[in-house]
Amino acid sequence: MIAKTTSDIVKYAMLKPPATHYLPHAQDARHYAELLVQNNLWMPALNYMSHAIPPREGVWWAWFCARKAVLPTATPEEIQALQVAETWIAKPTDENRFAARDYAALIPSGSPPQCVLEAIAFLGELEDPVTGNKSPAIPYMSSKFIAAAVVGAAYSPDPEKPDVTAKEYLAQSFEVANRINLWSQYS
Repeated sequence: MIAKTTSDIVKYAMLKPPATHYLPHAQDARHYAELLVQNNLWMPALNYMSHAIPPREGVWWAWFCARKAVLPTATPEEIQALQVAETWIAKPTDENRFAARDYAALIPSGSPPQCVLEAIAFLGELEDPVTGNKSPAIPYMSSKFIAAAVVGAAYSPDPEKPDVTAKEYLAQSFEVANRINLWSQYS
């Protein structure tokens, strides 16, 4: 279940109208993202980019946005959460993933730093805490938490004008996409 086309990304991101109205007009995956931005559909654009960018780079993008949003007023727990995420970004081992999962349970649910940690936690096998049984990672669950982190970060500086920050975060996502030559992998 890996996205290979623009339509796949839209499906996994669960985009709805009016965002889906632009799909027939898109020349390719990048152009679709640009159409969303040009038409001020910043929330669907953030969600789309969260699903288009590979998970490790997506976690970095979400961490970048969360960090920028919360640092001016961050609690010690949020700062620690960002450090735990940064440790995983630098060294994406299961040990660091489990540390992210464990720390995510200690901070406010739904905060941008907590969503970044959840995105990391869902990047590998899941373990039932009661039975210890393991199951495979849920496809695109990490992307859902990446989207939540970035959208939450967009609302943090000014809840009345999230689109201003969202546009900045979208520009950052396009930089990430260009750096990793993202668009060439989608037909």
